[in-house]
Amino acid sequence: MSTENIIKKFILNLKLKKRSPSTIIAYKKDIEQLNDFVEQSGLVIQNAQAETLQKFIDKLISENKFTLKTISRKINSIKTFYKFLLEEKIVKENHAAAIKHPKFKSELPRILSPLEYKALRDTVKNNLRLYTMVEILLQTGMRIGELSRLQLSHVQKESSKTILVIVPFASNPKREIELNESAQKAIEEWLKVRSKNHSDRGYMFQTRSGNPVLVRNIRTSINRAFKKVGIKDATVNDIRNTFIVHQIEHGVDLEIIARTVGHQRITSTEKYLEFINNRPKKIIKKLQVL
Repeated sequence: MSTENIIKKFILNLKLKKRSPSTIIAYKKDIEQLNDFVEQSGLVIQNAQAETLQKFIDKLISENKFTLKTISRKINSIKTFYKFLLEEKIVKENHAAAIKHPKFKSELPRILSPLEYKALRDTVKNNLRLYTMVEILLQTGMRIGELSRLQLSHVQKESSKTILVIVPFASNPKREIELNESAQKAIEEWLKVRSKNHSDRGYMFQTRSGNPVLVRNIRTSINRAFKKVGIKDATVNDIRNTFIVHQIEHGVDLEIIARTVGHQRITSTEKYLEFINNRPKKIIKKLQVL
């Protein structure tokens, strides 16, 4: 089997395992980059030994074009690829198993202060669509991609509660978030003015053609708001970080937070404990409003 077909089969395998589109794109680029290096050495990727793979990693580090975190991600790609080759019996030994990740110190995520996220609200309040987007992100901790895909039918009434349903996507399972009063009010006000046309496909935030608003357009709008209000070095994902830390600070059970934001491992939520000096002893079973 040719190297090109092997890589195609690997990508198909990732899709069948429901890896996220962004992960598949990244892995494909990483393996193609490795393949270029291996071919320059006069080899084919399936015959590359551990020494060749390590030389590739050393080259990436010496060039200083990528952060150590990115290089670590590329190593994950390589390890996943050679594990696949072994499972498919294309190779008899996993030569990537011995490769070690470079040591690097993870940077703590940026957290918006109360002054900052209140200022963000104030600066977008005259743009009801953008205000609703910001409020949903602040009050649920959902991912920006999930916000883009959000449909009207995902907001559901259950007795005295309003539930936001996050549908399964890639490797992320379905989850439900009880909306607080602030998020409910923002959505209700938005729905009063949300335009409908013959192309309406039911997305909460849609374009004129009825398609969901693109992630990059949401990001651009919020980044513009950050800049307008003078919030420096902040990204859309920092709103999610802020939600998580705010919940921990108010003593919300870590399992509830992990389930709400879609962390598949509780350790992903626990890392935010570094921000908390004096975590309240009382464990709260309900999410807190920002």
